[in-house]
Amino acid sequence: MTEARIRSERLWESFQTLGGIGELDDGAMMRVTGSEADREARDLVVSWFEDAGLTVRVDPVGNVVACRPGRTDAAPVLTGSHIDTVPRGGKFDGTAGVLTALEVVRAWNDAGVETERPVELVVFTEEEGTRFGTGLLGSLVATGVLPLEEALALTDDDGQSVGEVLADIGYRGEASLDLADAAAFVELHVEQGPTLERTDTTIGVVENIAGITHSRVTFTGEANHAGTASMRVRRDAFMGAAEFALELERRAREQAETTATVGTVGKVSVWPNGTNVVPGVVDLGVDVRDTDDEALDSVLTAVSERAAEIADERDLELEWESLLDVPATPMDEDVVDRLADACEALDLSYTRMPSGAGHDAMNVAAVAPTGMLFVPSRDGVSHSPEEYSSAADLADGARVLERTLRGLADE
Repeated sequence: MTEARIRSERLWESFQTLGGIGELDDGAMMRVTGSEADREARDLVVSWFEDAGLTVRVDPVGNVVACRPGRTDAAPVLTGSHIDTVPRGGKFDGTAGVLTALEVVRAWNDAGVETERPVELVVFTEEEGTRFGTGLLGSLVATGVLPLEEALALTDDDGQSVGEVLADIGYRGEASLDLADAAAFVELHVEQGPTLERTDTTIGVVENIAGITHSRVTFTGEANHAGTASMRVRRDAFMGAAEFALELERRAREQAETTATVGTVGKVSVWPNGTNVVPGVVDLGVDVRDTDDEALDSVLTAVSERAAEIADERDLELEWESLLDVPATPMDEDVVDRLADACEALDLSYTRMPSGAGHDAMNVAAVAPTGMLFVPSRDGVSHSPEEYSSAADLADGARVLERTLRGLADE
C-alpha cells in the first residue's frame, strides 16, 4: 500500500485559517447557518475542496458534497461533519471532521493514491440547530427523515426561513444527496468529554450513540404576593419544579452506576418571574440520555410518575410534553472493527466507547454502514471558546481516518 503522509502542520494551519472566520474578539466562535460568517466559511472550504481536485455540488438544504472520483463508479464512501457553531463556541467541534477529511484527500493527492470507489466529503447544514431549532438538519433531510420542503420552511426568531437564508448566501443548491446511496460513512469528531484525556488514550472508537429525549415539563400553581401569601396555603410552581429536578438528578445518578444515564434540566422559564411574587407557572426543558433504550425509558417512567406525585402533593397541575425521542444508535460492527484495526496498525492507543452527544452519524447509520472516531478534547470542554484539541491528536485522528477510508474505498 502506497503511504499517504498526513501533514500535521498543513492540517493545523487549516484549522487556524477557518477558525478566523466568525471569531469574536475574545476567541469565541459565532458561525451560525445563513450568516455572513457561514457564507465566508463555506466559500473557503469549497475553494480548498476545488484546489484539491474535488468536484463540488450543493443540495437544496445547503449540504456541500465534494467528490474525489474512484477508478469505478461504485457506491461512494462518505466522510465529513459540519462547520456551523453554537453561539460563542469553539474552533474544533464539527470542523475536525471536515478538515481531517480534507487532509486525507490532500495526502492522497501528494502520494498519487487512487481508490476503487469514489470518496465524498460532506459538510452538513445546521448540525447545531442554533438558528432554526432543529439540530442535525442537513443529515435529517439527506436520509429522508425530514421532508425537504418542511426543512426549508423552518423559521428563526426573526421569521426568516432556512430556504431564504441559504438563498441569501448562495447555498441553496439543486444537486442531490441521498445518503442511502453511500457504501459507508465515517465521521471524525472531537470527543467533547474527558475520557480520552483522563486515560491518556489517543483515539476513541465509537460503538454507539446515546438515545436522546427532550421533554417540556410544566408545573402550574398560583401566582401570589410573596409577603402576604402564607406558607401553608401556597401553590408554588417553582418549588414543585425544584423538587422534580432534584428527583431527576437522584434517579440519573443512581442508574449511572450501571449504565450511561445522564439527566439534565437545562432550561427554566418562571412566570411571572418577580422577586416578590410566588411563581405561578414554571416550564422546564428536560434532557435525558442513555446508550441503553430500556434504561432511558426506565428513568423517564420513574421521574414522570414522581412528577405527578409531586404535583398532587403540592396541589399543582402538571403537563408533560415529549419533544424529541431519538433511540440509541449502534455503529456498524464492520466499520467499528476497521477503525480499531487502523489504530492497531498505526500503533495508536484506543478505546471502544459510547458517544453521549448526538451527531450526524446517528442519522446516517439508519441508511448506510456508519462509524465514528473521537480525538481528545482538552479538559473535556466543548461548545466553548476553551474548546481545544492538539495538532498531534488531530493528525493521529486523520491517520486513522485515512487508513479506514482507504480500506473501505478499495473494496
